[in-house]
Amino acid sequence: MSARSRRRSSTVRYRSALMGSPWSAHPPSCRFCPTARHAASTMQRKGGPRLLITDREGALYLERARVHVEGGRIVYTITDDENAREFNVPHVNLAVLFLGQGTSITQEAMRLLGEEHVHLAVTGTGGTPMHMGALTTYTATGHFRRLLPIYRDPALSLKAAIAVMNHRTLRMTTIGGQIAARELRARQIDGLKAAGAKFEIALKGCRDVAQLLGYEGEYSKACYREFGGMVGLKSFRRNAGAGPSDEERIDDPEAICIALANRLIDHGNYLCYGMSGAALWALGIPPHMSIFHGKTRAGGLVFDLADSFKDALVLPLAFAVATGRKSDDPEKQFRARLIEIFDDYKILAKAVDTVEAMLLAGEGKSATVD
Repeated sequence: MSARSRRRSSTVRYRSALMGSPWSAHPPSCRFCPTARHAASTMQRKGGPRLLITDREGALYLERARVHVEGGRIVYTITDDENAREFNVPHVNLAVLFLGQGTSITQEAMRLLGEEHVHLAVTGTGGTPMHMGALTTYTATGHFRRLLPIYRDPALSLKAAIAVMNHRTLRMTTIGGQIAARELRARQIDGLKAAGAKFEIALKGCRDVAQLLGYEGEYSKACYREFGGMVGLKSFRRNAGAGPSDEERIDDPEAICIALANRLIDHGNYLCYGMSGAALWALGIPPHMSIFHGKTRAGGLVFDLADSFKDALVLPLAFAVATGRKSDDPEKQFRARLIEIFDDYKILAKAVDTVEAMLLAGEGKSATVD
């Protein structure tokens, strides 16, 4: 059997718009996520219109691979033992490319990704937030011009922030509740609903962003407490930045689960930041124009926007994987399932919807919460 035949037989085939071919090779370890079918922005490229960001496959995660260009196509090569396998990257139909540990990429591949407006997010051990986008592609400035007066006026920033938080509470009780029912076998989420209702009441009387952040902290703790209780981890405390070495020094099984849950939450948050960053970049909005996560914090608006959906996705899944222990590689299991959830709930499109609601609120207009 030829090397090409062996390569084809070891892959799963999936439908793609890449290079005009209806089928392309794709390994089962990587997951592509379709997103919602509506426009986020208008983009043009040489040879015809570029796919809208919300019409593309949502995300692809690669690790221990070499990304390069071959015959005008972006491909990645995975080498295991003595075999090297090569697969296509459908860069004309991709929104976010996550590069994990042991991955390299050539300048030519970076250029083609930039030309097709693909957002690149580099994640190291546990996920390190490094986001990159080309500066040579044109994006309309309408959303940026609408955000600028909101960013500069604290009163308008507060209105926009409240709109984001309203999206957050609704998605927690709907999407978060659905994931909890499926992954954690939760029969009811009355505690989450009560925490959300309390937060929404507090938001109505909020005087400034500092007060909002205080209420947000209380709401986050309530969510951790509720999800921890669903899996019997009532002593759970959030510890951002916990690594695998922290788990190795622990003997208590419950403490090990708590440390793993913290690590998975970190990793999930970074993946959500990639989706948030891609939405902002596609809309031509600078990520540093934060409305409530600190005016000097790098990429603050990425965190603002990700808050509208990340806890609803990440928390129930992190606790489920940390306590289920169904895999020798829980981080890989968690990551694959989270990217599936990006697909299931059309998260990139929902992020774009939140941006529009945020802008409308800052302009004194009403918007429906999706």
